Amino acid sequence: MKHKRGLMIGGSLLGLLVIGYVATSLIWQHQQTFLTNTSIAGVDVSGKTATQAAPKVNRALEHRTYRIIESGQTKYSFTSKSAGITINTKKDLTKLAAKQNYWRWPLALLQSAQADDSAAVGQLTINHTDLKNLLQKITTTANQTNRTKTENAKLVYRHDQVEIKKEVQGTELDQAKLKRVVTKAISNGDSHIALKAAYVAPTVTSTSTSLKTAKAKSAKYAAETATYNINGHKFTIPHDLILSWIKVDKQGKVSLDQSAVLTYVKQLNDKYHTYHTTRQFKSTARGTVSVSGGFYGWTIKTEAEAKALAAEILKGKDFTRSPITSGSGYNNKGTDIGNTYVEVDKENQHMYVYVDGKLKVSTDIVTGKPGKHATTTGVWYIWNKEKNATLKGDNDDGSSYSQPVSYWMPFDDTGEGIHDSSWQTQYGGTWYKKHGSHGCVNTPPSVMKKVFAAVPVGTPVIVF
Repeated sequence: MKHKRGLMIGGSLLGLLVIGYVATSLIWQHQQTFLTNTSIAGVDVSGKTATQAAPKVNRALEHRTYRIIESGQTKYSFTSKSAGITINTKKDLTKLAAKQNYWRWPLALLQSAQADDSAAVGQLTINHTDLKNLLQKITTTANQTNRTKTENAKLVYRHDQVEIKKEVQGTELDQAKLKRVVTKAISNGDSHIALKAAYVAPTVTSTSTSLKTAKAKSAKYAAETATYNINGHKFTIPHDLILSWIKVDKQGKVSLDQSAVLTYVKQLNDKYHTYHTTRQFKSTARGTVSVSGGFYGWTIKTEAEAKALAAEILKGKDFTRSPITSGSGYNNKGTDIGNTYVEVDKENQHMYVYVDGKLKVSTDIVTGKPGKHATTTGVWYIWNKEKNATLKGDNDDGSSYSQPVSYWMPFDDTGEGIHDSSWQTQYGGTWYKKHGSHGCVNTPPSVMKKVFAAVPVGTPVIVF
């Protein structure tokens, strides 16, 4: 009988425990409270509902410190509050509470149910301006350390052959990446943010199949000797430069970066063209003088030349070429003026005519009267020749003139030229200061016939 009674008492106790266990589980489940020993974001929320726990967790998250880490060192740190981050954890805490297994509450009495601090607890938000300011502060602080530039793997010409130069993983910051890394860390509650994750990454690596194909396909083009002879200046295009223009598509077709080739040709034009430049001219009486102005000269037709150069390179054979030009005077003798020209020395009031380097005419002249009628300086050219012409224009008093001449050779774009002048009583010296022309080069009639015969159309006229 004692044994039976013991069983009855034991059964009753077990029943009470079961009832208590079930009742407690149902009550906690109904109340949606956190189990014993539950800690979130370092805050003990045991026995509290989401509404009750939210203020404490909010305060903890508000003062959470985030650290920007690089090479094991903290480069910058900020708190949620200092960064302008606003927090709303109630919604997320409610979800966490609902996910608890309330039937395991006895185990919670014996162990910690601490939530992972790195879990996304709380709806953290930051407005555009605050985020922009935060990223700027991070970048400014990070840039106090010298940043190395990220470089793609590329082809280089080295040791007389094409090789692949390995990519360089630098430390410069990719702002789009930095924004993603920081916002993700804030959202996830990650207090340690690796700056390395925001580095600019190379887009082409040494293992790239396309780069290996390019290496094989471009070898003959990069190794060819491409020589230019521009106005007497002879030079070769660097192999590395040609290599930088070469493109190979996925099908292995080789082409050139036409925009890069055009940029190069434009640089050549800037360096060598003679149109509207200042020239150093070796004069007869005054030594070397600087002469600027005039429309005599040449330029490279950059668009046409870039296409022609690209086509020549893609032949894969050594070549020498001169550029396609427009204008006057291009040659490969080192000067566009050449050795046939007319020299008008205004200071000495003298004109010289050289043909194939030999002096054919040397004569005193009368140039334009100083002031508004001064003869225009510059390098021009004879663009027409005419016998028995009539020159017309206006006098200083407003009246018009009509003056017949035997020989007329215009050289600029304003009506100035070289002609005979029977009305002049003397030439040379200072006569021009009071009796100068309206800009033309007045030449003695006895000499003008020789000048007209010696000088063909297109001949440069240097006025200085």
